[in-house]
Order: sequence, then structure tokens, then C-alpha cells
Amino acid sequence: MGRPGEPEMLLPLKAGLALLLLLGPLGASSTPGALAGPAQTQDAVELDLSTERPVHLVSPSFLSFTIDANLATDPRFLTFLGGHSYLFSKQGSVPLQRRQTKSSPKLRTLARGLSPAYLRFGGTKTDFLIFDPKKEPSFEERSYWQSQFNQDICKSGFIPSDVQKRLQLEWPFQEQLILREQHQKKFKSSTYSRSSVDILYTFAKCSRLDLIFGLNALLRTADLRWNSSNAQLLLDYCSSMSYNMSWELGNEPNSFQKKAGIFIDGLQLGEDFIELHELLGKSTFKTAKLYGPDVGQPRGKTVKILRSFLKAGGGVIDSITWHHYYLNGRIATKEDFLNPDVLDTFILSVQKVFQVVNKTRPHKKVWLGETSSAYGGGAPLLSNTFAAGFMWLDKLGLSARMGIEVVMRQVFFGAGNYHLVDENFEPLPDYWLSLLFKKLVGTNVLMASVKGPDRSKLRVYLHCTNINHPRYKEGDLTLYALNLHNVTKHLQLPYYLFDKQVDRYVVKPSGRDGLFSKSVQLNGQTLKMVDDQTLPALIEHPLRPGSSLGLPAFSYGFFVIRNAKAAACI
Repeated sequence: MGRPGEPEMLLPLKAGLALLLLLGPLGASSTPGALAGPAQTQDAVELDLSTERPVHLVSPSFLSFTIDANLATDPRFLTFLGGHSYLFSKQGSVPLQRRQTKSSPKLRTLARGLSPAYLRFGGTKTDFLIFDPKKEPSFEERSYWQSQFNQDICKSGFIPSDVQKRLQLEWPFQEQLILREQHQKKFKSSTYSRSSVDILYTFAKCSRLDLIFGLNALLRTADLRWNSSNAQLLLDYCSSMSYNMSWELGNEPNSFQKKAGIFIDGLQLGEDFIELHELLGKSTFKTAKLYGPDVGQPRGKTVKILRSFLKAGGGVIDSITWHHYYLNGRIATKEDFLNPDVLDTFILSVQKVFQVVNKTRPHKKVWLGETSSAYGGGAPLLSNTFAAGFMWLDKLGLSARMGIEVVMRQVFFGAGNYHLVDENFEPLPDYWLSLLFKKLVGTNVLMASVKGPDRSKLRVYLHCTNINHPRYKEGDLTLYALNLHNVTKHLQLPYYLFDKQVDRYVVKPSGRDGLFSKSVQLNGQTLKMVDDQTLPALIEHPLRPGSSLGLPAFSYGFFVIRNAKAAACI
């Protein structure tokens, strides 16, 4: 939840958008499974696609996500990650006995839907958390572990219902405390126990995620070198448990002065990472990955810190991480969220990072180690609604096209407004968008563009299709697009793909809240979990060969071009 600095000047939104923001779902709904006929194409926008060879290859874990370290400010709340138990039987009247209580790991089900992915445990609070191996687990943590009883923890884990209910009642107060601490930039150190580490690791393992753990970089000796003794305690414990995880050191070191009154330059930070690398080499983590330096937006002194860090310590890291937010969540507006000029500011930031990397460590992978729409916990009533999806999908598309290997979304669950899953463990619009992306989009990145003047408000991206999807095969293409126009746009494929069948997956807001909705429709059907352990089927809408690809006003979607036999995808 780091604050990467003030955003660039934002250009005003074109006339007419503000009114449409208040409208409900736009465009006619379509029945899944029915074959749609060719649309009127006289106003169709032509697409230019390059399918001969990929321009980049992203990680299978390209779309990844975070749990903010501030969830451990009071470690009791980490037990949310342990699964959730039913309060009542399915009839809703007879309380279940504890020994009969079924596990209901809803957060794990949702997280597993997005695997393969990295789970980064990090954020501002990273540098104010201290591991205490002698600390006793909280009552809530003990209640969780006592429920395991020699069972398979990934199938049996749950929080006893009374404990869960109490934590949920207390969470809004804890959330306000976290956000206030962040706004005032007055952070208190807290300790976490072995049990806290176990719960976090178990959540990652049971959700099939690769855990990246952020270590406290503000523990310093008198001469401002990193004091690694607490990290050593944690490494020793994780080694004793045979945990398999990766590591980071510190969060947004460019803001250490603001947060803690300590300035650490890139040279010193590089030496600190070398020391951590040596510690890992002397432990069971010899082959563990190390990522960093998790700097904020690339401007001013942050660029200097990144450059000198890479020169000094860049040789010991496996990927270079940096953070990006478009806006300040406290002042962001609905117009900002749909403004293509705001979306384009990301391009310049990526270019600045690659300029530094190419001059210092030209062959290192670059990751977006933390990112969302707006910093400071997100923008209320915006970052957790359908409107946020345009920023998220466009950032994924631009990142892949520009060579970023992994993008970590802030946050999966936790304080603020930019989470994928809300405080009641319900998936929000950006979760469903992320799920569609995972299922449909492959790792080979191709080039796509709109011919003509529509480029800024009609944004298109192209990958090979994810061949792990049972419906698709090698050679298929996935086009994804967002329409910021206030009218439906029709996309026309190049002539050589004109006879191919296309599966359409169009996402629109569900209900009366329009773009402020917290639920979505896929091809006209509202998406919701079948039950706490089952995600819904993402049902395609097949189009007849030759049809234009219709994308309603203020919507986004995916189009899978079947049997395309694209050379880049075979």
C-alpha cells in the first residue's frame, strides 16, 4: 500500500462520460451458447494483428497478487486466510456440531482460481514487522490450528464460526486503524509469531501459489547497515519447517525518509541485498529466488536509487521490482478512471524503468511488484467497482506488450478499496476480470492495434490463447479489448481470419449501479460462486464466422479466435 508519489497532471475527460457513468448495464444481453449472426459491419473498426512471431514471453504467473503486510498489524486477522466455517446447516436452522462442521475455504477457492501465481506478502508494514519465534499464537490462531486434528490441512482448515464472526465484527475498526496509520505516516512496529508464518504459508500452499515474503529492511545498525539478525531467525524457522518460498527486502526504500526518518541510498541497499543473498546461500534457501528493490514510481531520487542499487547489488536479484499507481486514492474521480490519457501515463513510467535497467542490468527480468488503480488504499466507491477494470485490463495489456514478465495486483484481500475480494469474502469485478484473463490469455504476447483514430478509447491487445483451457488448442488467438466510447464499437478481424469462429466473452456491470457496480455479467449472465468451494463456468458466446466483434459502450471483453493457426502460437 505504498505511496509512490504524486501523480502526473491528469487531463480532463471528454464531454459526455460523466453522465454515462451513472447508467446501468449497457447494450443488449446475449444468451450463452447461442450462435450469434453477423453484425452490421459498415461502421466496423479494422484491426491490425501481427501473428507471425511473439514480441514477448510473459511468465505463466504473469497475473499475480499480494496480501499486504498490514494484515499482520494485528496477527489475529491473518486467520481470515485459514478458511471459514459454516454457522448453520444447509437448512439454515440447526447449528452444526463442531466435529460435523464442514470446511468452507472460500478465500482459498478464489485464490486457487488464479493459480499459477505468486503471492507477495509485502507493503509498507513490511519494514515495521518483527519476527518473534517465542511469541505465543493468539487465541484465534490457536482455535484455527486446534481444528486441524491430524487431517489434510488443505481440506479441513477452517476458523470456528464464533471466532470468525467476532473477527468480522472487529475488522472495520482494524481497517480504519490501518488506513489512518498509513495516511498519517506514523507506523508502529509489531511482532508476528511462528503461527502467523504458518498460516500465511499454508494459505499459499493450499491455494497453489508461490509465496514471496518481504523482510524488514529498516532494522539498522548504528552505521546504517542492515541488521540481518531478525531475518536470520525467520530463515532458521522456515528452514526447520522445510518451507519453499522466495524473498524480498524492504518496501519502497525511496520513502524510508518519510516513513522512518532514515535515508538509505541505492549503494547501501545493494550491499544489504548482497548480505541477504549470502544468508540465503548458507541456509536451505540456496536456490531460493530474491527480488527487489520494490521502488516506487520512477521519478526524481527514486530513479537514482534504482540505478545505484542495480549497479551495486543487481547481480544477486532474480527480477527487478518496482511499483505503480495511476492516482491518489483520496482525490481520484470517476472521470480519471475512464480517461485514456490517465491510462497512457503508465507507458512513460515503464519506459523510464527500462531505460535504467537497460543501462545497468540489461538482461534482468522486470516485474511490477505492486500495483493497482490508486494508492492510499484505493479510491472509495471506484477501485472496488466495475469502473476499475479498465485500468486493470489496460495495465495487463501494456505490461505484457512492453516486456514486463509479472504483474502483482495490490491486493487480493485486506484493508482499503482496491482488493479483489471484499470483507465478506465475496469476489469483486476485478476478481472476475482476473479469472477470465487467467483462463483465456496465454504467455506469448503478440501485437495488435486499431486502424484509424479510435486508438486511445478503443484499446486492444493480443496473445496466444492459454492452451490449458480445455476448449482451445495451439494456434488459437485471444484478443482482449476495452471500449471507453459511449457507443458500441464493432471490431473487424483481418481478412485472413474472417472465416474463423470466434468465442466472445463480454463483461458488463450487473444491476442498477452501472459502472459503480460490484458485480458483473459475462455474456449477460451474472457471475457468482456456485458455492464456497466452486467457481462458476465461464461460458462463451460463439459468433458466426464473418461476424464483427461487438463491444458495448464502457465494457471490456475477450475474443478467442479458434483454429487461427497463428505461427507465433504453434
